[in-house]
Amino acid sequence: SSGINAEWPLRPGTMADEFEVEVADSGAANYNPVQTSTMKKGSHIIIKGRPCKVDHISTSKPGKHGSAKCHIVACDIFTGKKNEEISPAHATVHSPHVKRKEYSLLDIENGFLSLLDDENETKDDIRIPEGDLGTKIQEMFDKELATIVTVLSSMGEEMVIEVKEETNTKS
Repeated sequence: SSGINAEWPLRPGTMADEFEVEVADSGAANYNPVQTSTMKKGSHIIIKGRPCKVDHISTSKPGKHGSAKCHIVACDIFTGKKNEEISPAHATVHSPHVKRKEYSLLDIENGFLSLLDDENETKDDIRIPEGDLGTKIQEMFDKELATIVTVLSSMGEEMVIEVKEETNTKS
């Protein structure tokens, strides 16, 4: 064998992810270490390997044996699923990098959106969302409206989260 370990990069949930920082394509880690006690409503946190937005946080007083604990309730930013985490207030949790980016809609083909960013780079790997949002995008596209979609990305996942009509078209 060539000495390359096929298990690398490690998948979230494997033992070594407590020590190794998983590296994204850009060469930068896709999260920051943050002290639990500094988290607040609206902060982003990784729970069970998923990027979540903090919905509620409560801190218990330190007991006779041990430190103050933070009880965090957070929702997955992609699925909306509620997750909970209990962590010592002084411990470190991971806050994922979350980016929002707007793209112009060029085309819809085979269920995928063809998008253009402000640097004229095209992006063709985002599926049209299901439900009302997808329907709205398709309707705006069919009416040939200049359409802007906002894509949320974190930890290698991307999803369209909103759509609006382009109002300041440059001619």
